[in-house]
Amino acid sequence: MKEYLKKRKMVKASKIKKPSLDSIKFILEGTTMKETEKKQRLAEIKELVLGFCDKHLNEELAGYTLKLCETLDRKRKISITRGKKEIWAASIVYVIARLNFLFDPESEFFLTADTICDFFGTKKSTIGSKASYIENICNLGLGAEGFCSPKISDSLTLVELPNGLVIPKSMLTELDFVVEAADDEKTKELEEFMAEQQWLKEREIAEKKARRAEINRKIAEDKKRKKKENDKQLGLFDL
Repeated sequence: MKEYLKKRKMVKASKIKKPSLDSIKFILEGTTMKETEKKQRLAEIKELVLGFCDKHLNEELAGYTLKLCETLDRKRKISITRGKKEIWAASIVYVIARLNFLFDPESEFFLTADTICDFFGTKKSTIGSKASYIENICNLGLGAEGFCSPKISDSLTLVELPNGLVIPKSMLTELDFVVEAADDEKTKELEEFMAEQQWLKEREIAEKKARRAEINRKIAEDKKRKKKENDKQLGLFDL
């Protein structure tokens, strides 16, 4: 019986074929092509998004849209190479607009769904569904930090104080009266808590400046690239 099992294992082992160098090369080339295609599509979506932001939004909101582009690019469950790039770009703008209440007529950068769809040449029903899909995949809700202004995020984020009191994060700057009314032990806890929140706020401001610098760099590179393309096209007429 043992000899029979041993022979059977040998037969099975002999049937296993090692991948050839050609097959390995084919797989690696396919992976490289997919990555290249993905990077190219991401750049195209970003260019479309920035085109809209230059016309309708400010640098801060543009930063949120670019961050959402990067977030989607890292998601394994979805592929930005599938579907039209205009639909992806419009849906990304739609998500940021919804998180920042830009559809409110009182907003400084008031938008309508028609404004977004007309710019990208898309349908409202398609963009609305895609935007909801993106929010679910990225787990984005009202007040999502990094995708809406700190004022909105702080007003919608609840914080529990050391004494058990739950308040909106935006009220932390108004806690001086709480510290004065507390005993020594509670005062120390509150001061440490507020110092931590102040540090987080300063870090958020630094990250915001870094994002703004990155946006300016990409806009400058885009303008430089377009200028080269225009100069190249004008050069053809001189021939």
